Amino acid sequence: MLSFMIISLTVIFSALLIFGLIQCRKHSFTAGYYFFLILISHQILPYIYNPFISKYIDYSITSGNTPMGLTIGELVAWFSLLPRIIEVIAFSFLVVGLYRMWKSKTITT
Repeated sequence: MLSFMIISLTVIFSALLIFGLIQCRKHSFTAGYYFFLILISHQILPYIYNPFISKYIDYSITSGNTPMGLTIGELVAWFSLLPRIIEVIAFSFLVVGLYRMWKSKTITT
């Protein structure tokens, strides 16, 4: 029951993201378009990069070779920050775009 609800919420959220992407494209709001595009890719990317990250962490553990002399815990912490960084980038696009739109409307009135 719980897995059905999780899947259905994920599908609904993805459909809303696609709807927002289409609406922003239709109304020529490029910042919103990039916002929704980045969030859609953010929904898809964990299925792609999680296997690579886990293999890289396993390789780092067995070889003892980590980038910049990080410990395994620090490396995992950096990898766990990647989704939040993607979200910050997406929201930055949206905020800058909304600010520019608001600024252009206040100047003309």
